[in-house]
Amino acid sequence: QKAMPYMVTLIVLEAVINWWMGKKHNVADSVTSISSGLIMTMVGMLTHGMILSIYSYVHEHYRVMDLPWDSAVTWVITAVLVDLGYYWFHRASHEVAFLWSVHQVHHSSEEFNLTTAFRQPVFQGLFQLTHWFYLPAALVVPPSQFLVHSQFVFLFQFWIHSELIGDIGPLGWIFNTSTYHQVHHGSNRYCLDKNYGGFLSVWDRIFGTFQDLRSDQETVYGLIDQPQFFNIIKHQFFYFKCIQDKVATSTDWLDQITVWFKGPGWFPGLPRLGNNDLCPEIPERKIHYSTISILSHLYLVIQLIGVFIIHDDLSRLYGSMTQGVTLAVMAFILWTLTSISLHYDEHPLTIPMELSRCAVSLAVYQMMGGWKEGTFTSSAFTVWMTSSLLITMAASFSSKKKKA
Repeated sequence: QKAMPYMVTLIVLEAVINWWMGKKHNVADSVTSISSGLIMTMVGMLTHGMILSIYSYVHEHYRVMDLPWDSAVTWVITAVLVDLGYYWFHRASHEVAFLWSVHQVHHSSEEFNLTTAFRQPVFQGLFQLTHWFYLPAALVVPPSQFLVHSQFVFLFQFWIHSELIGDIGPLGWIFNTSTYHQVHHGSNRYCLDKNYGGFLSVWDRIFGTFQDLRSDQETVYGLIDQPQFFNIIKHQFFYFKCIQDKVATSTDWLDQITVWFKGPGWFPGLPRLGNNDLCPEIPERKIHYSTISILSHLYLVIQLIGVFIIHDDLSRLYGSMTQGVTLAVMAFILWTLTSISLHYDEHPLTIPMELSRCAVSLAVYQMMGGWKEGTFTSSAFTVWMTSSLLITMAASFSSKKKKA
């Protein structure tokens, strides 16, 4: 949370530099990425304590050695083991279909910039999927060191989601870099299933999954079957149906089960991981942009900033909040971010969703007597929701008038 202001500053700086260089910024894509990250970290608050308790229990009862907390060797061992755990989590998320159905959210952006780092799956946060692969480290690594390095791996990966960084020379023999991660996010054939390391590149070199960036091809980012929508809820669920559709006509009941444990590229008659040679060498498609007006973009970015502030309040105050207030705040965040994404898709439910969000939020806020601990004062929140309600009503009347 303390790193957030610096991350936001770097995101804005990167966007300004890209704009100055003549690169068009896909605002809807970036807002979708940030929204996904906010929801993932929000639901992660519900289960983070549980997974840390499990890690601590395993270390306390089953550790095979005691490492001194103040030894440099302990920190080095921790860094190596945590990143090794991340490598196998990441690789499994690309090679096991039900895990890929979750992880694909992170790859669904057609852009590669710092906001892409925020595009994380809700189920990854809710079920703490990464941390289950860290558990073997509990046999050796104390919980305090584990906490530091698991956060370090997460923070390290923020900066490598930018094309502005480029190659870092000989350091790339050891550390993960932006160019390696560009390959990982590419949907070109040569990019598929490559470069899984967190902050180290050595695991990919050892296990045969390393691939350097090629200069003879333009990297096309996103999925092989790229979705053409911004709906953040749909992004979390749509790929589960894609997996099931592969065996929809199969009469073999075993296929109905094993399809979830085979690779996402598997089809009946292919090897377990599928055959990447069947994928296009360079996907040919246009980047999907939202066609809403500049004023609508501005309205939605303001809503996002408001939610960002409330999410920060939730993160700071979560341990001291009542269950009712916690659920109300989480519902508001989810409702607002979903409404934003429907705006970008120009979905038929956009206006009803936004009107109900503003009206219900105002009513519940008054019933709760406000949220004194939050950043927004009662008058500020009321003005925000009331003005949003009036703007949406005006937009609704204007839209009906144009249709008439």
